[in-house]
Parts: sequence; structure tokens; C-alpha cells
Amino acid sequence: MPAPSRVGAPLRFIRMVAASLLATAATASSAAAQRLDVARAFDLERRGSYADAVKAYDKVLQDNPSDVTALLGMERSLTPLGRIPEILPFVRRALVQDSTTGAIYAIGVRTWAQVDQPDSLKAMVIRWAAQHPDEETPYREWGRALLRSQRAAAARNAYLRGRSALGDPSALAAELALLATSEDDHVAAAREWALAAYRLPGYRASALNSLAQTPQDDREAVLRQLHRDTLVVARRLEAELRAHWGDPVAGYTLLVTTLPDDRVQAIQTIRQFLEQLRSRRSPDVRRVQGMAYEGIADRSTGPQASRMRLESARAYAEGGDQESARRMLASLAGDPRAPADLVAGATATLIGVLVAEGSVADAERRLQEFEGGLSGGERLALRRTVAWGWVRQGDLSRAGRLVASDSTVDGLALAGYIALYSGNVTSAIERFQGAGPYAGTREEAVARTVLLALLQPIEADTLAALGEGLLILHQGDTATAVARLADVAGGLPDAGGGAELYLLIAKAAVASGDISQGEEWFRRAAVGGSRATAPAAELELGRMLMSLGRRQEAVDILEHLILSYGESALVPQARRLLDQARGGIPRI
Repeated sequence: MPAPSRVGAPLRFIRMVAASLLATAATASSAAAQRLDVARAFDLERRGSYADAVKAYDKVLQDNPSDVTALLGMERSLTPLGRIPEILPFVRRALVQDSTTGAIYAIGVRTWAQVDQPDSLKAMVIRWAAQHPDEETPYREWGRALLRSQRAAAARNAYLRGRSALGDPSALAAELALLATSEDDHVAAAREWALAAYRLPGYRASALNSLAQTPQDDREAVLRQLHRDTLVVARRLEAELRAHWGDPVAGYTLLVTTLPDDRVQAIQTIRQFLEQLRSRRSPDVRRVQGMAYEGIADRSTGPQASRMRLESARAYAEGGDQESARRMLASLAGDPRAPADLVAGATATLIGVLVAEGSVADAERRLQEFEGGLSGGERLALRRTVAWGWVRQGDLSRAGRLVASDSTVDGLALAGYIALYSGNVTSAIERFQGAGPYAGTREEAVARTVLLALLQPIEADTLAALGEGLLILHQGDTATAVARLADVAGGLPDAGGGAELYLLIAKAAVASGDISQGEEWFRRAAVGGSRATAPAAELELGRMLMSLGRRQEAVDILEHLILSYGESALVPQARRLLDQARGGIPRI
């Protein structure tokens, strides 16, 4: 027997390695070629050559029936050709090779739904669910496919079958909520959204956005449904919806009863509630914001707690709850760990609170105590705040001393009012002109412009009765002010401020509800007014008559304005109002 070769074993090993490398290279080459074929097919699809794309995808699938990318491309390309049933043999072949990939089943589900084969569709879902018994996806795709075919009832049954099969009463809740909303069943949508948000907290925002669109007539029923629900998330949705729909006090009161014990989670819940009120500034909203900021402050520490107390105080103050504002500010001022800038902000807010409640002397005393730690701009702003408080109380001399050195446009505007209420017409004109249109808000600038139009024709340098009447009007006693100012207007020539003053008191009378007197003075201003005052008076009279339903009289007034004062800048407004009076434009 010949001796075995000593080189045989190494040669066999080398041959095995070489064969393996060649096989790997061949596989890699095949995969690369397949990727290239898919890319070519996709390019044909992208260019709209769907028939050629179908052939190209077919070539790929002949070599690899379960290539999901090619299957999806085939589905997309067959759809515009109206040949979607042709995808089914490819799906069957793919499932023979790969019975676990969900994307393959999804293509089959969509196709069977399109060709209206409910039994085959159901069989495909059951087969898919058997491979993934703990997943919602088969039933979700089933429902979506049916909805695309506009079979809402069948889609609901598909979702409910999935819920039953999974043994989870909250399964597919978001899908059922959206379906209920599309059918205007907002109560059912509320029930399902609560389940969806309970199962996955990320659905809370979607639930809130969807339910917020509930029509007015269905809102109470939605709130009752959420209130009956035992889930905490349902009560929080109710709280946020109450705030969104105009009852923030009830909303926050309810929210507090649902807050978690965990401090961080509680703060997050309150902040989510505040989002519903972010763009609103009414007094009741500001009070609730004050309560919410206080709730955050109570659960916070360090500078964060101080900032929240300051925000709470400001919100309470703007909402008219001065007692709560003072309570927050006292808590902040007594905290030695509070940052200096927050203490300064608290001081400014407290001064505003004191002025608002009429404790102007206390406010000025606080200002004197703390103004050394304020910047120049902050000090001047607070002095103006206190000065306005003295103006409202009628102490014009103390108000004047506070702004005597204030040369800002806001300071000049305030000094103009002090001069006016003191009866100094000339000084008021000078200061209003110095302030220009830049002091305060746009509305405040317009008000000063109206006053300048009133004052400039007056020949007297001082007119104490005018100042007294305007001060009384500023203080809120409209009836007394109108009576005083009417006496003043009667003593002025029409061209010397009389007509302008009649226009002003007519607006004040109408705003206070004295329509008959307002109409009388509008007509008086229109008759004796200048070519600037008369059209303004007629336009306001036309608006008032329209609001009273006296359309024909409004038409007569507005036609007179347009014909008599064609050069007035108010003519375009008059034309639109005239169209409304004639019924040309629906009233909104």
C-alpha cells in the first residue's frame, strides 16, 4: 500500500478555503447585482414608466421572492396601471419563502381589500396574527385597508376583533377614536381617546387636539363621558378641555384632584394645563394661571420656586386678585435665598398691586424704599405707575412731582394728561406733541391724537372745567363727566373745540349705554364740526344706527358723508358700512 502523501491534507484545506471564498464572492456579487436591479426598477418607476418598472421588479422577485423593497415597488407600479390584483401571486411566493415579515402580509391585506375579497382578506389577517399574536399591527392594517375602501363599519369590526383577540380593552383605541370622530360620534371618541392616552401617554396631545374640535352642542356630553370615566387621564383631559372651552376655574379645580404624588410628574401635568391658557389674557384666565404657577412653586425649590411665585403674583394681580398677589409677593420677599433680580421684580409687581387697589401712598413708600436697587428705566416706569395712581385719586400735584424729571416719551405723555386734567391746555398740547405717536400702545397713541384734535382749536390757554370733566371721565364716573363736559362744549364755538368735544362726549355716552344722548351729541358734532370732525361724527352715528337696526337712517347719514366729504380718509369705511346697511354685505 502506498504511503499517504504528506501534502494531501494542506491541499484539501486550501481547496475548501478557496471554495468558500468563491462562494462568498459569488453571493456578494449576486446581492450587488440585485441591488442594482432594484435601483433600475425604482428609476423607471420614478420616471412614470410603470409597465417597464413592473417588468424590472418582476426580474428581481424571480431571484428573491421575499425582497420587500421590490414587492413594495411592484405594488406602487401596478396601482396606477389598474393591475393591482397581479401582485397577489408575488405575495404568495414571498410568504412561502418568508412567513414572518409583516410588510409582506400588509401588501396582501391592502390588495385583498382593494379587490373586495373579504374572506381572503380575513384569512390573510388571521395568518399574519398567528405569526405575531401579541401585536396590533395586523388588525390595524386590516382596519386601514377597509377605511381606504370606505367601509367604516367593517373597519370598526376589524379593530374590535383585534381588541378581543389581544385580550386588551385598550388595544387599537386611537384608531377607534379617529373612526368615531370621523362619524361625529364625539362621546365614543372621548371614551377611546382616554383609553389610548392611558395605554400610551404620548397620545394625550392627539386626544386633546382632536376632542377640542368637538362642536358646541356635543361638548357637555363629551365632558360627562370623561367625568364618568374611572381613568385618571380621562379626568385630566376633562380639566384641559374645560379650560380650552372657556371654564378655566372649573378645569384647574378638577386638575388639582388628579395630580400625582410625584413632584416632577405633578409639575409636568400643571404645565400641560397651562398650555391651554397660554394665549389668553382675560381676568379669570390670569387668576387661574396664578393658581397654576403657585402650584408649581409649591412643588419647586431654589430659584425655580422664586420665579414661579413671581409669575403667580403677576398673574393674580392682572386677574384682579390683589390679596393672592400680595401673599405671593410677601412669600418671595421673605425668602433670603431668592435671587436679587427676582426680588426687584417682586417689588415692581407689588407696587402695581398696591396702586391697582388704591393704596397709592403705600405704593409710593415701597418705591422710595427699593428704588435705590432699581435701574434707571425700572425706576422711571414705577414712578409713572404710582403717578397714574395719584391721577386716578385726583392728586395731580403729587403725580406731577413724580414725573417732573421724566423726559421719556411715556413720561411726556403722562405729563400731558396731568396738565390737561389741571386745565392747562397749552402745556398739555406741548407735552402730547413731544410724546408723539411712540408712547404706550397704539390705542393710547390714538387716544392722545383725539385729544390733540380737541385741544388745538381751543383759543384759551387754560380751561379748568374741561380738565375737571376729563379727569372725572378718566376716573370712571361717565354720567357726571358727560354732564360737565356738555356744559363746557356749550360754551365753546363749534370751530374752537366745541364740535370735537361733542364728538368725544357722544362716544362716552354711547359706551355707557346712554344711546339717546349719544345720538343727540353725534348729530350736534356733525352739524357744527369741521371737515375733519363732521365726517367722523357721521360715521360713528351711522355705526350706532346700524347697531340699533335703523338701517334706512344709517343709509341717509352715510350717503351724506360720502357726498359732502369726498376728500375724507373715512370715506372707504363709510362706503363699506353703507353696503352693509343696504344689505350688500352680510353682517358678521
